[in-house]
Amino acid sequence: MGEALVAALGIAVSPFAIVPAILLLFSARPGSTSGAFGGGWYAGITIVTVVALLAADLLTLPDVAPRWVTYTRIALGALLVVVGLSKFARRGGEAKQPAWLASLETATPRGAARIGLLASAANPKVALLAIAGGFALGADLHGLGQEILAVLGFALVAASTALLPALAFAIRGERVLGPLGVAKDWLVSRIDVLMSVILIVIGVLLIAKGLSAL
Repeated sequence: MGEALVAALGIAVSPFAIVPAILLLFSARPGSTSGAFGGGWYAGITIVTVVALLAADLLTLPDVAPRWVTYTRIALGALLVVVGLSKFARRGGEAKQPAWLASLETATPRGAARIGLLASAANPKVALLAIAGGFALGADLHGLGQEILAVLGFALVAASTALLPALAFAIRGERVLGPLGVAKDWLVSRIDVLMSVILIVIGVLLIAKGLSAL
């Protein structure tokens, strides 16, 4: 469960969740589009997590020590560390704005939801963290009820920062735009280092747990 929580927090602090949710607050329909993006992000995280959890469930036999789980955990951790180190080595370069970010200015609520879904489920770094979380939940939990609650909670934590801007706007209105804009700029300026650290930490945790089971 610790691995899954760290993975969910790693997704939550991802600028890919926070930056679009804030940018949409400056569009023509701020509340609805930002909220739709958060809902799409939540759905994408849930889908990837469920697939990973089901894979862990299907491949784990009752009363048999799932040795494959240990090796898969180590391999997944190593992959996260490699991706994190690679991203850290390339930090400081000129960041190119993804094409889908440019489309946010004119996005409709339906379009924003679609962007949120694709930005989470189809983003390799975010998907890797969701897979790590779903895998950890599937390997460590037993029982449909426990797994459903765990997936919903995992996705909620992971999507919290994509949902909070719309909630803050609904409560406080345009007064939140200044502070949220500052937060967005801070994240954008540190996106490479943040994602590198997140990927490496989670990767090391996965490797350590896998090695301890050998």
